[in-house]
Amino acid sequence: MANSSSPVTRTRLHEQVARSLSLQILRRELEPLSLLPNEDELCRQFDVSRTVIREAIRFMDAKGLVEVRPRIGTRICDPSRWVLTDSVLLKWRIESELEMGLIKDLVELRSMIEPMAASFAAERASDEEIKAVEAAFKDMEKATNLDEQIEADIRFHLSILEACGNELVVSSLRPVIESILGSVFRRYMEFDAAKKSLAVHGKLFRAIADRNSEQAMIEMQEMISYAGRDFKEFEKLSQQNQ
Repeated sequence: MANSSSPVTRTRLHEQVARSLSLQILRRELEPLSLLPNEDELCRQFDVSRTVIREAIRFMDAKGLVEVRPRIGTRICDPSRWVLTDSVLLKWRIESELEMGLIKDLVELRSMIEPMAASFAAERASDEEIKAVEAAFKDMEKATNLDEQIEADIRFHLSILEACGNELVVSSLRPVIESILGSVFRRYMEFDAAKKSLAVHGKLFRAIADRNSEQAMIEMQEMISYAGRDFKEFEKLSQQNQ
């Protein structure tokens, strides 16, 4: 268990403890349905108080990772209960180490939902919602560094989701978009490469603005495929450098 017993010394101690334990669970270093160490042992491992440990456990409980059972202890839940699209869990997993399997899953999830969302946005978006998509695209064009590009790119995709008129789609995909375009792109994408995607973003915006739902679906699928190809190329380079 890498660094699992290192004393925690910074602020928001319970989040740091929860991060360490959550990553061990997600990587199967702590087996599903097994029990976590008791409070006293966790206090010794992390050099924190019982209050911190209890707050960390409550945090993990809310993510579906563990459940507290009276007279038994804290049991790790079955993976089917884990809230894997939670924005915090996604951020932690991506920041901790490159997981190409996770990225592949996220890209596939986007490809299942976003093209249809773009199609609905073309049909349903209000004039104000289309202006929001356009404003984000223009900010992508004006971006002078990677952070500005990514921030505008996130707004572009979230604006399309919000324009599709389905609240469940927005709530489900928001953390995925923020993780892929935020944490992943900041870590692995170069500014010049990000700029090359402007053409397909422009085609998607024009399809939505023209109320062409079929073309919007096609352009969104092409955009996600473009991102998937970029990640495959990065994976090849990573393997060659190992």
